[in-house]
Amino acid sequence: MNMTEKHQSQQLAQNITPLEIAAESRAESTPNVITPILRRWYIVLITFLVIIIISIPAIWFGIEPLYFVTGALRVAPILPNILTGEADRGEISNYQSFMRTQAEMITSNQVVQRVADNLIDKDLLFLENETNGPFTRLKRKLNNNITKPEPASVLKKAIYESVISVDSARFTELIKVTMKSANPTEAKQIVNAFINAYMAVEVSSSAQSEDRKLNVLEDERKVLAEKLQNQRETIRQLAQEYGTTALEGRQDMMLHRVTTLLYELTKLEAHRISLEAQVQLLEQTKEQAIAPEDLLKMRNDYINSDPTVQELTRNIVQFEQDLITAKQILAPTNPAIKQKQRLLDAFQARLEEKREEIATSFDDIFSEAVDKASKDKLLNTRTELEQTRAYENRLREVLAKEDTQTIQIGRKQLQMEDLQFQLDLDKEMYDTVCRRIREMEMERKRPARVSIAYNADIVRIRDKRVKYTIVIMFAAMACGAFLALLRDKVDYSLYTPDDVTKRIGVRIIGTTTSSDYVDAPKLPEQVVNDYQTIRANLGLLNGGKIPKKLVITSAGMREGKTTLAINLATSLARAGKKILLIDGDLRKPDIRRILNLPKNSRGLEDVLKGKNFENAVHSVPSEGFDVLAANSQNRSDSFELLSQPHINEYLNLTSQKYDHVIIDTPPILAFPDALLWAKIADGVILTSFAGHTEEQDLKETLGRLAQIKVRILGTVLNNVRTNNGYYRYGYGHYADKAETKISRRKSNKTLLLLPAKESNKNIDDKS
Repeated sequence: MNMTEKHQSQQLAQNITPLEIAAESRAESTPNVITPILRRWYIVLITFLVIIIISIPAIWFGIEPLYFVTGALRVAPILPNILTGEADRGEISNYQSFMRTQAEMITSNQVVQRVADNLIDKDLLFLENETNGPFTRLKRKLNNNITKPEPASVLKKAIYESVISVDSARFTELIKVTMKSANPTEAKQIVNAFINAYMAVEVSSSAQSEDRKLNVLEDERKVLAEKLQNQRETIRQLAQEYGTTALEGRQDMMLHRVTTLLYELTKLEAHRISLEAQVQLLEQTKEQAIAPEDLLKMRNDYINSDPTVQELTRNIVQFEQDLITAKQILAPTNPAIKQKQRLLDAFQARLEEKREEIATSFDDIFSEAVDKASKDKLLNTRTELEQTRAYENRLREVLAKEDTQTIQIGRKQLQMEDLQFQLDLDKEMYDTVCRRIREMEMERKRPARVSIAYNADIVRIRDKRVKYTIVIMFAAMACGAFLALLRDKVDYSLYTPDDVTKRIGVRIIGTTTSSDYVDAPKLPEQVVNDYQTIRANLGLLNGGKIPKKLVITSAGMREGKTTLAINLATSLARAGKKILLIDGDLRKPDIRRILNLPKNSRGLEDVLKGKNFENAVHSVPSEGFDVLAANSQNRSDSFELLSQPHINEYLNLTSQKYDHVIIDTPPILAFPDALLWAKIADGVILTSFAGHTEEQDLKETLGRLAQIKVRILGTVLNNVRTNNGYYRYGYGHYADKAETKISRRKSNKTLLLLPAKESNKNIDDKS
């Protein structure tokens, strides 16, 4: 095997699919009941539309809805005060009994008669005839003897028959008046008439006036108003001095001021006492005591600050350094060392004398300074004491004045508070009297115990048309599904690989995709993938090797066998195989026309008659295989020509020159020529066309082939939907991978022929 064949084999291995489809697994994914319905959806749709168009108008125009019109009265169990909300003394002891009584009052003769009088001029159909028949007015026009019924009797009969009902709703304050009618407009008028008539009877009495109580309250209001005016004038006069009645802030400010002065006075007294004690102490003690350590420090600082002491100290340090240096350099007995030692001792003695002299001077100066500081401090303390006493006296005078003013403000504040308290009491009484007057005026406007909760309106519609419509829709859908299933039962055509495997029991070699379900730009790639899958599965059927002599046939005409033969030959040739394609249909040949071979050239008939094979075979460079076409003229003796005994030997001899020989034959059920070809071949491939090939034809074909013990490799189902094919994810599924893109570009350069459906349009006489 060359490198091209290895590469093609590896590519085909990626497209190998199972040879047979398990009927159970497919049945689980698509139920048998759903599949035929989806296949014949147009039957379901047409049936559904026909039934809907006929039934729904009849329902909606033939059945009228029944309207429930309700109005309600509200019966208050208590009548609360409008302003305070307190209940009145006229509460109902047995509320439910009162509600039932009022409900009976609504249907009483008095109310019914009032309703009839109000509706007599409304020209209502309900009141013209008790049965409200559709031909009542026509009968009355034709027969003047027919008299109108009394409106009151019609209303009473409607109440008796529960057409009009009055009931108190439990656990509510409502009495509902309900009427059932097909005419909601008239029902609303009648219900509102009952509610208005009852209200006219119920609220005829008005509340009694309370003029006497109002007069007493009005007189009391005037007295209290005059008293309040006098109290406000008195408070205004008291507050005129300060410009306001709120003296709490001013009093608090004065109290804070007095407190601050007292605090300041206390501090001054303490400071004065402290100064007196200091003066007394300074008078008794002439000298100022200084701590010994402080005195010693001052003495040393004074001595060390003297320039002479500092100079002597520096000289002594220098001589000590020189002496140490000399001792290191000179011998101990050297006179220079002794001289330096004497000088150092002299300087040290001089330093001690100078320090004692400066210390004596410091003591004299310090004594004079201490005596002077004591005198100055005593004088300053006495002066500060006098100033403090004067400031204290002044502060006492201011404090006394502020205290007096504070007491006066407090007394006025107490007086105004008493007046304000009395004013508030009188004001509260005045407000109570005014509020009571307004309450009594509002009580006159308080609504009656019974009031209209809401006027008549439609609360419920009993319309069976919607239910009937839904039932009709479901029935129409079920009827359409039933007809689709019935049509599927009488349809023996094969549509999917499942149909072939379950009904016929023959394996599926592969499928070809219908062009109706693939985009035009992706169709060539899908065809390539379909035939690569068929080629791969053929190898699996024969232990990894495709049979040498293959017969392509079908049960009937127009099932795509010629297309399969040409495309399979092309696919094998592209895989590096040497292929011979024989047009074995001597009655209606078509391969010559499809491949554009020269007309009137030699063909299969010439070879069968013993003429040179090399002159009859045609090479197709564009597809890469050889073709032995049939002659263009039709022959009626093709069976006798194919029945010659040397045909088998000649075919075996010819096949040795090629890797595979593919023979296209006529349909088995049309002519016996295909059986002769099948007998001498290594295997037979049947083609079937989805929606065209019938179950019985395919079974009969298999039976005829089984009788002559021919090896049937399987069938190829053409023109299937994309989701029913073996290569359903082929085109565009891995567009994001670079290797797949490169492989697709290579495949596009070597496209096969048209799919089975396109070829069948051109081959109207055979395939």
